[in-house]
Amino acid sequence: MSLLKEFLSQVGEGYLLIDKEGRVVFGNDFLLKRRLLRENFEGKPYYECVNNLTVVSCLAEALSEKKDKVCNFDHEEREYTLYAFTRSDLTVVRFSDITDLKRYERSRREFVANVSHELKTPIAVLKSLLETLYEEEDREEKRVFLEKALKRIEDMRRLVEDLLILTKLESGEERIKREDVDLRLLVEEVFDLLEPQAKEREVSLVNSVEQGFKVRGDWDKLFLLFKNLVDNGIKYNKRDGKVEVRARRSGSQVQIEVEDTGIGIPKEHLPFIFERFYRVDPSRSRNLGGTGLGLSIVKHIALSHGGRIEVESREGMGSTFTVYLPLE
Repeated sequence: MSLLKEFLSQVGEGYLLIDKEGRVVFGNDFLLKRRLLRENFEGKPYYECVNNLTVVSCLAEALSEKKDKVCNFDHEEREYTLYAFTRSDLTVVRFSDITDLKRYERSRREFVANVSHELKTPIAVLKSLLETLYEEEDREEKRVFLEKALKRIEDMRRLVEDLLILTKLESGEERIKREDVDLRLLVEEVFDLLEPQAKEREVSLVNSVEQGFKVRGDWDKLFLLFKNLVDNGIKYNKRDGKVEVRARRSGSQVQIEVEDTGIGIPKEHLPFIFERFYRVDPSRSRNLGGTGLGLSIVKHIALSHGGRIEVESREGMGSTFTVYLPLE
């Protein structure tokens, strides 16, 4: 233990050790200098020594439930992440200062949002000009070039829109409405929108959600979530393939599955597919269109509803994306 304490005294993060009785056995200088921990703490209950009520509450849960606990909190104009885990009779608590990281994230989001806003107007003007030229052009060879230019402009417009949506979702600025949503009806509207694309690729769309199945959430955001999932299911499917949506209640949550019979996702890519701009096969993605932000948007919409998303996939066999949403 003495060697462990000596090591933890030298690291650039805060460490707190609590025994099974809830008494503090060690706290390093990081915690004392940041005034997160009071002097003369050894042998005293943690709730008498810690100077932050959020931390006390988080530790109470970790100790009573004896499971890993993560929480964020502010203290004296700094932002921290706390990670507590119990092993045998000892609870180890790590404190990381994330103030600079949070500032960087805010700056990045603001930069992306500002650039995206500035790009919207010139893109709209260019699209309008190209559409006018296309309609007035009689020569087929020039119409082909204008058609390609219009497609690229539309790709840029979708990228800007997706960036704006994702930035708002990440920052928590996007307000989430709470209302009863008829999931079967929502899926039908998604299918209606994507039906031409599905017919072109000879993919059938199957809505297996039962009549009157309700979820609690924001219609527009959930529509965007399932549009992205079904759109991917169509794009990366095989001829005569299928995309099916089904839902069921499971305990205190709703479990919604979007399953396709497509090309699948290699196992090594699965941990990264919800990251922005990540592409399993960049060349194929470019040919099929898309911004590389769809699944990241899906993840953040699920999180903003208090839920999550998981994926199971086998190469050549298809993929199943499962969205978990709380009933209330």
